[in-house]
Amino acid sequence: MGISKRTLAAAFAAGAAALALAVGAMGATASDGHGKHHGKKHARGHADLINASLAGSQVGDPVFHGVSPGGAPWALKRGQVEVQRRGRLDLTVKGLVIPGAPGNGTPGPVTTISASLYCGADANTTAADTSKSVPISRKGNSSIRDRSFTVPATCLAPVVLVHPNGVAATYIALDGQRP
Repeated sequence: MGISKRTLAAAFAAGAAALALAVGAMGATASDGHGKHHGKKHARGHADLINASLAGSQVGDPVFHGVSPGGAPWALKRGQVEVQRRGRLDLTVKGLVIPGAPGNGTPGPVTTISASLYCGADANTTAADTSKSVPISRKGNSSIRDRSFTVPATCLAPVVLVHPNGVAATYIALDGQRP
């Protein structure tokens, strides 16, 4: 009993479609679609919990983990955050400013920033860890490098919030994207 060319071609097409679906599904687990890449491996084998862009907060933004957005619209030219599972936080902001009054293109009264990692449901209002405060320039530029950052073994729905002047009840930037 022989197999017709038509049957063989249909079987090949079905196999190719199944392979494409499997590859697409594997790729979908690497990114949540919001710039967060989970599980990225580094040269030394350490995986990222978060590797994402940052967005400035807006007055009408939601409260996350009991933390409210800043009282002014914040603009951000560029921002990036990386949290590695081995306990490392790298965060950089360029141009994190209040465009209008009271900042007029500066961070206004904000002279330092810190960052917190939250895990789990929004009802969890305790940060896994918060970095030390670091200075922010009048142009809105700053970097946080914390090599002893606490990252829990299980951290579902991770989010990083950037705080002004050490005020952990307010955020002025967070991981994510704006148009």
